[in-house]
Amino acid sequence: MSESARQLCDLHIHSIFSDSDADIESIFKQAKEKNLHCIAITDHDTVSGIPLARDCSRRYGIELIEGLELSAQHQGIEIHVLGYFVDSESEYLNEQLDSMRGLRKQRILDMAKALNAIGVEVDIEELLEAIGAAMPTRLHLGLYLLGKGKVSNLWEAFKKYLTPGKPAYVAGFKYSVKDAIEVIKKSGGLSFLAHPHMISNQAWVREFINFGLDGLEINYSSMSPVKKFLYTQMASKHNLLKSGGSDAHGSYKEFTQIGKVTVPYEWVQAMKGRLKNKK
Repeated sequence: MSESARQLCDLHIHSIFSDSDADIESIFKQAKEKNLHCIAITDHDTVSGIPLARDCSRRYGIELIEGLELSAQHQGIEIHVLGYFVDSESEYLNEQLDSMRGLRKQRILDMAKALNAIGVEVDIEELLEAIGAAMPTRLHLGLYLLGKGKVSNLWEAFKKYLTPGKPAYVAGFKYSVKDAIEVIKKSGGLSFLAHPHMISNQAWVREFINFGLDGLEINYSSMSPVKKFLYTQMASKHNLLKSGGSDAHGSYKEFTQIGKVTVPYEWVQAMKGRLKNKK
């Protein structure tokens, strides 16, 4: 086995800057404990944690891939696109993300109003205070409901209220999948379809590939061996890169701990090679 095959990476990690309670320092501490060679910080629609992550990368001796997870929608269904090696200081990217923040805040307000309309009381000011400087997400609303005793666990909050077809769900994202891919491309990065096995209509995966995706997320905790084989074959057929990771959200999702799902550093090297060829 080559050295790069033995060097393990977790390329899907969230921090307190989106919908995790793990701060950047603790993420790198855990990565060090798991002997990870490289990690990617991929917060939802924000790169606010990247400056801190750069500092931690130097201090802990763990390579950092500057990333994010862009939210998009296709036929009213939420789709996530991972961006790797984006220029987090790009004026263009940050203008796009500032716009996303406003839309995400409005989305959460609309979902809170929908809950109030069906008798599930939400104090909007209190909710916004709890979210603070983080990028507003459904998880924040779910945590609010849990804290107020409106649900017994986070799963119930999503199952009853916060998923497509439920009374408080609102989509309303700025981007189509094609748009999200283009934003990542214009920001100097590579675009990967996140957790493709979760997409309800699997025919869409091939459609998204035709939009110009650079890769697919193939290693994921809830992905079956059959699906992993299918996406690996698909990646090979369409000359796509491969990625994977834990999708860690701190203690909010205990089954997705940092380092639980890893990929070999060879996959990162392939990404770097693709970027070099693009330039």
